Amino acid sequence: MTYKILIKNTQAKLKNLWEIYGTTSTTGSTVTFTEYSTEDVNKLQNTIAELDKTIGFENIRVIADVTYNVGITADEIKVDTTESNPSEP
Repeated sequence: MTYKILIKNTQAKLKNLWEIYGTTSTTGSTVTFTEYSTEDVNKLQNTIAELDKTIGFENIRVIADVTYNVGITADEIKVDTTESNPSEP
């Protein structure tokens, strides 16, 4: 299971606008946003503790990104479409 962090945007006019937490890096004229995600619960707790010091726990939410495979098996069903005519001998 992969964990991601949402941060409440307190500057937005909408009261409940949450944004994905991550880091932004600039290389020349290129700006790259890297979304935070981890499978390590201890790393997640440490990151939340650091964010709590600066923005407060009420502005932090954690979501779990669950990926799974679903197998589906379908059998072919044959239907007899010939009609029997009881009036014919």
